[in-house]
Amino acid sequence: MKKLILFIILSKLTLALGGIEIGTSPTVLSVANPAQTANVTAQAPFFNPAATMFLENGEYIYLGTFGVFPDYETQYNGKTFLKTTTFQPVPSFSYTNKKDNYSYFIASGSLGQGGFLKYNVSYDAIDDFHVTAINPGIVIGGSFFITKNISAGVSARIIYSKIEAKGSIKGEGSFKSYIEATGIAPEISLFYTPTENLNLGIKYLAKTKLDYNGKVKEGSKYIINRVFGKFSVDHRKDFPAVLSLGSLYKINENQRFSLGFNWIMESKKTIDDELYHKYKDTYEYEVGFEQDINEKMTLIFGYGYTAKGTNGHTIGDMTQLDSQQLGVGIKYKYSETTNLYTALGINFYKTDHSKLYNETISTKRREPIFGIGLEKKF
Repeated sequence: MKKLILFIILSKLTLALGGIEIGTSPTVLSVANPAQTANVTAQAPFFNPAATMFLENGEYIYLGTFGVFPDYETQYNGKTFLKTTTFQPVPSFSYTNKKDNYSYFIASGSLGQGGFLKYNVSYDAIDDFHVTAINPGIVIGGSFFITKNISAGVSARIIYSKIEAKGSIKGEGSFKSYIEATGIAPEISLFYTPTENLNLGIKYLAKTKLDYNGKVKEGSKYIINRVFGKFSVDHRKDFPAVLSLGSLYKINENQRFSLGFNWIMESKKTIDDELYHKYKDTYEYEVGFEQDINEKMTLIFGYGYTAKGTNGHTIGDMTQLDSQQLGVGIKYKYSETTNLYTALGINFYKTDHSKLYNETISTKRREPIFGIGLEKKF
C-alpha cells in the first residue's frame, strides 16, 4: 500500500511556485507584486507582451533571478514520507526592441513546472532518491498598435520539460532514468489606455501540449516504473490554458494601484484521467501598490490569493493547495537608463489532510523568496 501511495504522489510531483506550473513566468518584479498584467516595464514580455508598445523607443534588457527556500513535507500516518528544503534558483531574462509602430521581444525563464527537486524519501525499498524536474522555455513574438491607445501582441511559448529520477533500490542497485517532452503554445494579448491614468490588459495563453510518449530515455524502464509507476510516463501532462486580466490606476504622480486576475483552465486538462478527472478550474486574485519615495526610489507591495477550487486527489500534489502570496520590493532608479530591483516574498499554502485507501496523508508547503533584478535601456 505504501508503495502504491508513493507511485501516486511521485507521478504528480512538481515544484509549484506561484505561476510556475501554469507558465506565467514569474520575475523579480512579480515576487513583490503579482499584479503585472497592466504594467509597462521591460519585464512585460512575461506578463502582457502588448504592453511593450507603450515603452519609449529603444532596446531593453531585463536580467533577474530569485531564490526559493522551500519547506515541503508529506506525512504518511503522522510520519514524514517525503520532505525537501533544497534551495532553488529561478532566473529570467528578456530582450525587447521597441520601434514607433511595432516591437519584438524574446524572453526566457522557468515557464512551466520548473526548478530543481531533491526529495528525501522514507520508503524501505529505496536507499537514495533524487528527482529533478525542469521546464525551461522561451517566449518570442511581436506587438503593434491597433489605435494610438490600443496595442496587440502575438507570441509563442516553447517549453522543454524533463523529469529525471536517480538513486538506488535495495537488492537491485542504482538507477538513473528520465523522460522528456517539448511543447509550444500561442498567446495573444491586448493593452488599452482609455485615459492617461488608467491601463487595462488582457492575455490568453493556450494549452501547452506535453506528451512524454511513455519513453524512458535512459536506464531501465522496469526500475523507473518501480519508482514512478507506469502511468506517470504513459500519459500527456499538458499545461492548462490561462486567461489573464489586469488594470493599473495612477492615483497621482507618486502612487499606483494595480489589480490582476488569472483563470487557469485546469478542468479542461486531458492528462492522467484516473488521477485528474476531478480537477476544477483555478482562480488567482492579485492586488498591488506602488509608492514613489523620491526621484530614485519606489516601494512596491503585493498580495495574491490562489483558489484551487477544492480539487480532488490533492494527495502529495503541492500544485493543488490553496495559497496566499505576500511580497514587498524596492525599485531603485540607478540612472536614466537603468533600474535595479530587489524583492522579498513568502507563499503560504493551506495544509491538506486527506485519506487515500484509508491511509492518512498530510501535505504541507511554505516558500520564502528573495530576488534581485536589473532593467537597462540602450
